Amino acid sequence: MTKFWTAGKVKTRLGKTIGMVPAAELHELFVAKLCDSLANTADERSLCITPTDDISKVRSALRQWQVSPKWRVVPQSTGDLGERMCSWFKLAMETHANQAAILIGGDCPLLTDEDISEAAGFLDRSDVVIGPAYDGGYYLLGMSGPWRPEMETIFHGIPWSTSSVLSLTRQKLSQAKITFTELQQREDVDTEIELAHLLQAHRKSEQKAGRKDEKFFRNIHSILESSMFPDEVDHE
Repeated sequence: MTKFWTAGKVKTRLGKTIGMVPAAELHELFVAKLCDSLANTADERSLCITPTDDISKVRSALRQWQVSPKWRVVPQSTGDLGERMCSWFKLAMETHANQAAILIGGDCPLLTDEDISEAAGFLDRSDVVIGPAYDGGYYLLGMSGPWRPEMETIFHGIPWSTSSVLSLTRQKLSQAKITFTELQQREDVDTEIELAHLLQAHRKSEQKAGRKDEKFFRNIHSILESSMFPDEVDHE
């Protein structure tokens, strides 16, 4: 689930330091990376997009990325983030009764099919799986089917985009007696500092384990080098 990559509409906190255009280009790159990495994950994959006017552009992008046969493009519903996530889960789980559904955003670009498979495995014994983010939100949310009305509780009364999202979600799950398991904590990439952490982690892993994801990181550097602030995020 993600927004279309219009400059000034996505990654605005990052855009304040590196520029709105390169920030939007990075957002598009992150989505492309996830669509490629997860192209064969699960039984069905959907790219859930807002605004709906840009869906045709997303379909064109999927063709350009050569993954269009692997992904459906669907519109997000109306309402706040909680209402949109709730609608997606409800539709997915009512369409495919008794099956699990897993939702991610576009801020954690190095997620792999192994990560999604691990989340799905937890749903064999828990109602919900959460991928906690360092900023107090979550990068992944999964639910085991069938849909149950009490599941709606975790999408209401949440101050989205704040550091209390995760703690309130845990509280609501416990109050509703919904069992949940958590994955390892990860960092969403929404700011200059978080982007620096991503690049630094890659440099360290490159020294230890070779050149995994090298093209992706070359593209990040290319975007940054073409901006007015090429050195702002690439430092130790």
